[in-house]
Amino acid sequence: MDVLLATYSQTVLVLLDEYWIDLRRPLDERARAALGAAGLNQHFAVISAWPPLGESHVKLVGRRATAHLRARLIELGARPVDILAGSPDLRHREPSLAACIPLPDALALARELRQDAIFWFDGARFSIRWCDGRPESVLPLST
Repeated sequence: MDVLLATYSQTVLVLLDEYWIDLRRPLDERARAALGAAGLNQHFAVISAWPPLGESHVKLVGRRATAHLRARLIELGARPVDILAGSPDLRHREPSLAACIPLPDALALARELRQDAIFWFDGARFSIRWCDGRPESVLPLST
């Protein structure tokens, strides 16, 4: 398993500073209810604007990029929802945005922001959608 897949597949999402969605586990009813309460009850993307893994994580750069991403999502008619994506212990965390937009638009935005991937929810499950065009990685990964 490559490093990016190993890292992305271990992500947890924190919604509304309260609901933890562990992408290493199947989505439970509590997580589905939290997503629905946030208006994320159909397909949506989770996109980070922070510098990709391996690059300097300068907070000012990340904040400016997130503001740009928010503006672009609003231009597309979406209502961005703040969501924190991070490692299970939250030592690594990236403020991200979730939005109900078409997958091609989400990937185009991620490529514009030089991201490696996005998280995609298809209404039933999450997957990692890679910006380089490789096949999706359905979550949780089978062991």
